[in-house]
Amino acid sequence: MAPSILASGTPRPVLGLMMALAGALIITPDTLLIRLSGLEGWGLTFWRGLLIGISMFVLWITLEGPARARAQIPALFRGPALVIILANFLNAFTFNFATMETSITVVVTALATAPLIAAALGVIVLAERLPLGTWLAIFLSMVGVLIVILNGEGALSAPAGNVWLGGGLGFSAAFGIAVVFVTTRRHPDVPVVPACAIGTLISGFLGYLGAAPGAIMTGDPLMIGLMGLIVMPVSWALLAMAPRHTSPTNVSLFMLLEMVLGPFWVWIGTGERPSAAMMGGACLVLVTLGAHFLSSAREARRTRF
Repeated sequence: MAPSILASGTPRPVLGLMMALAGALIITPDTLLIRLSGLEGWGLTFWRGLLIGISMFVLWITLEGPARARAQIPALFRGPALVIILANFLNAFTFNFATMETSITVVVTALATAPLIAAALGVIVLAERLPLGTWLAIFLSMVGVLIVILNGEGALSAPAGNVWLGGGLGFSAAFGIAVVFVTTRRHPDVPVVPACAIGTLISGFLGYLGAAPGAIMTGDPLMIGLMGLIVMPVSWALLAMAPRHTSPTNVSLFMLLEMVLGPFWVWIGTGERPSAAMMGGACLVLVTLGAHFLSSAREARRTRF
């Protein structure tokens, strides 16, 4: 039998870095699509859970083939896959309601805590020793995040909800992301794509139960389709598989690109404008990520050769 496209095999660090970068870039318009969808929290959770979950299942079966996909089903009932299912449910459910509660800037900056969570879990769970350069990249990125948060009132047209609740929900989503990455790193043979799909579908089911009658049919079909069938399943599949080849901390660091670019897409699409200080913090994160990517890629080449 030919090797699986999604099989872990020998880790390829450069491939992992490229998958993480591609997934992080593809996901950046997601928050704009959420705003343009016109959905409320429960309806948003239903459509995202349903469409993203189904799309990830289709992607899994297409890449693996029906026979290999069936052979992976028993692994979905084992501990590592169950952890991923629960973690991705937490990520999907809390992120949706965070975007409804407060500004996109607050939500994505809360998500930016994922590198710190992944680093702590990696040290505890994987017994990894992070190089000084990675800690420096995390520190500088968090400085940029802090600048954005402290000047978050500069964002216009934000929901009039509870900022602390929205930030807390965003942090919960970041924790779920970090758990998925670290679990995938420790158990590279776990069928991560279908496990994430199941967790997402569970969130969609709860969204259906919580939505008011008729509320799920009020959104923009085009925005919902782009969000649920293309942007999220493709990006999340890449991000979920990348830790098989590189550190989950590296993957989480690249996800900071959503914090940098997401508010700008929202600004262009809806007029929610970040302040000059917020843009300065975002630029600091972007420069840090670029330097970290180049450094990690060079180190990966030295390791390989």
